[in-house]
Amino acid sequence: MEREEHSRRTDGSFFDHLEALRGVLLRGLAVYALLFLPAWYFAPKLRDLLLSFAAPEGFKLHYFSLLEPFFVQLKVALALALLVSLPVWLKLLWDFIVPALRENERRAGRLPVVAGSFLAAAGASVGIFLILPAVVRFSLSFVSDSLDPVIGIGGFIDFALAAALGGALLFQFPLVLLALVATGVVPLAALRRKRGEVLVGLLIAGALLTPPDAVSQLLLTLPAYLLFEATLLVARLLPFRKESPDERD
Repeated sequence: MEREEHSRRTDGSFFDHLEALRGVLLRGLAVYALLFLPAWYFAPKLRDLLLSFAAPEGFKLHYFSLLEPFFVQLKVALALALLVSLPVWLKLLWDFIVPALRENERRAGRLPVVAGSFLAAAGASVGIFLILPAVVRFSLSFVSDSLDPVIGIGGFIDFALAAALGGALLFQFPLVLLALVATGVVPLAALRRKRGEVLVGLLIAGALLTPPDAVSQLLLTLPAYLLFEATLLVARLLPFRKESPDERD
């Protein structure tokens, strides 16, 4: 019965599915466009909030071309609209995919979506609330009588966005590990033995995903490695995990 229902839900030509996907994209873009207007209004407030949080009182940003403030505000508004519309995008994509899934696949798919969203928010928060202020303080520690900071608004916002995006991406690492362990592609015992290699890999990933400085790289890598250790503990509890011979002995 379940197989017949699944077959009925997945009936339709390639062009029918393509048209459905087109509808999903158009609805998502419509929501994104509507949210862009309030995002444009709140973009300067968000910029000032980031600056007041990350930098000492009285610190000011500079711009070096006539249209740089406009393009920076546009970039912040686009990123803010995307962030706020992300739950809508996830809901639309889930509604598009779910008719092709069986009931057990639906139940199994909800947890990674929720966990991935939570981890992305946690990683972006680490980037904004931990990495950004720490790097600003580190930079200002070089101020002296002969050295004054002239930090551009574009560089500051680019750094903040890169730190948030890098954190959101790197914090998806536990989900990838759990999927590999659950399917038996990577045995849990092998992961335990390769903690050093994992740490090096996270350092490299942190260098690629964060702004090019050692402070932000370390500040992002440390929470990611702690998540790795937590993932090893959670992986032991997976009921459908395939055990390696080393674990059975």
